[in-house]
Amino acid sequence: MKIAFVGCGYVACMYMQTLAGHPNLQLVGAYDRDPVRLEAFSRFYKTRSYSSLEALLGDKTIGIVVNLTNPRSHFEVSRAALDAGYHVYSEKPLAITMEEARALVALAAERGRMLAAAPCNHLGEAVQTLARQIRAPGFGRVVLAMAEMDDGMVSGLDYANWRSAAGAPWPAKDEFEIGCTMEHAGYQISPLVMLFGPVRRVTAFNATLLPEKGRELGVGPMNPDLSVGLLEFDGGIVARLTSSIVAPHNRMLRIIGTDAVATLTDVWEFGATIRWSATGPGMRARAARKLEVTLSRWLPGILIGRGVRGEPARKIAGGRQMDFARGIAQLALQVEEASPERMGPALALHVTEVTLALQSPEAGRGTQIMTTTLPASGEA
Repeated sequence: MKIAFVGCGYVACMYMQTLAGHPNLQLVGAYDRDPVRLEAFSRFYKTRSYSSLEALLGDKTIGIVVNLTNPRSHFEVSRAALDAGYHVYSEKPLAITMEEARALVALAAERGRMLAAAPCNHLGEAVQTLARQIRAPGFGRVVLAMAEMDDGMVSGLDYANWRSAAGAPWPAKDEFEIGCTMEHAGYQISPLVMLFGPVRRVTAFNATLLPEKGRELGVGPMNPDLSVGLLEFDGGIVARLTSSIVAPHNRMLRIIGTDAVATLTDVWEFGATIRWSATGPGMRARAARKLEVTLSRWLPGILIGRGVRGEPARKIAGGRQMDFARGIAQLALQVEEASPERMGPALALHVTEVTLALQSPEAGRGTQIMTTTLPASGEA
């Protein structure tokens, strides 16, 4: 299927690094409102430049418009693409308010178009392997998940000089203003709802711990740089999710069952290691857990107990182990072959609502009841 990018910034290069692994996708061109950024991207990747958004939306050979713009532009661009009759795959979040997100879902249904949003790491080999592991004999009943999405003390790093392969700067001002929860929590929420179904209730706390970050860039009012939430699922399962750009780098997802613990070392990495250790007070279980904690500080891929590895994601040289393009490829399969819906509007809307609950000014004032859900089949 032919696709086109709207937005040629930092994240667009992440998609390009794995796009070659999906022969069912063909990038026919791109548009960015910044002509310098558009020219640099198009020259680097040898693809067509559209002179305007209207010109791109006038190309009826395109099947999917991939919205890689600033989060504050997601609603406007996705709405224009849906109105023009295209299927849309959007970078996260689907929108920055529930009103906008619901409007996009309603418009997609009205136009008979498919709509999906990143992240797609629930499709990755590691998360799929984790799903099989926690349902295997010997794991017991799942009761708790501990999820981390901490990216380290970003404000102390040289972020002003970070550049993508095509030379686009890391959007520090947007990242700080939009907030790390809106930008990154979905990487844990999507796997969690794939594993356990829809979130029913969210109890959250958030704070801005480093209000001085980004001053040299003219950062305006910003969203929290820390959020901590308890997500309650059907059947009594509870997940604790922490997102920050303050705590040391940690993207671990740990699932605790009555008989075992499964730890995915990095939810970003499609080929990450999964560690399995026994629960309980026995000497062997205690020793394995102590060894895991000690060694994982330096060797996050170490196999402890019944360790397994997810299959490595396909990528081109210099690419990432997260296959950013897989979500687009999955959407294309759903459009062309009517394959099961693993990326879709229900998942995008639900992840958006949970994310907003974590970052909401209402956090800390009690439990928030989710109004969205997922299809009964468990598909997204």
